[in-house]
Amino acid sequence: MEKITLSIFVPCFNEENNITNTLNNIKEGIQNINYEVLVVDDASQDKTIEMVEKFKKNNPNINIKIFHNENNRGVGFNYYATAYKALGKYYMIINGDAVDPPSEISKTVNNIGKADMILTYLIDKRGIFRKILSRIFVFAINLITLNNIKYYNGPNIHLLENVKLYSGERSGFGYQAELITTQIRNRKTYIEIEIGPYPETSFSKSLSPRNITSVIVSIISIFLKQIIYVLKKFSK
Repeated sequence: MEKITLSIFVPCFNEENNITNTLNNIKEGIQNINYEVLVVDDASQDKTIEMVEKFKKNNPNINIKIFHNENNRGVGFNYYATAYKALGKYYMIINGDAVDPPSEISKTVNNIGKADMILTYLIDKRGIFRKILSRIFVFAINLITLNNIKYYNGPNIHLLENVKLYSGERSGFGYQAELITTQIRNRKTYIEIEIGPYPETSFSKSLSPRNITSVIVSIISIFLKQIIYVLKKFSK
């Protein structure tokens, strides 16, 4: 059996109107490598699962695995939990809301093998308030870590072994920033690539109390880990 190069984590929550387009985007955007798609339905109350099962039936040549949570656990938790079910060398997130077009998926995947992390940043045409919050978050993380990362929360690609290695980190809404900064502290390599603009999507999910709290906790966690890292470095 051919080894799987890329495992694609697709988180979904009430995405019955988008998930088929997401899977078609993956199908069109990824060519000439062996990949698997791990769809995680996070306790949706609509027909998301039915749509995924229908797509899987109509596309038997695509390796699709479906997982369903009885309770909503959040994207960060599912990201790490699903990594332990993945079989690829690399691990990528593509959200189930179909915001990643095939051309940008292809552009990202074509960089596999160039570094431990393939980090994406947006041509950001989202609403002004969302754009400002995103830039504040990136600025805060870079200020704390002295990094110069352009964006933390895109459809990034990591070596699966590194995701598992650092899966003990927090799994809130800022999980990608924690994962990336931890790897940089451990001298993992990365490249950054620009991807096309996202369409404007609902902002209500991003502003939920749980997400806001988890982002704040992530920032604090990154700050404390950076302090410990600096102290250890200067104590040698």
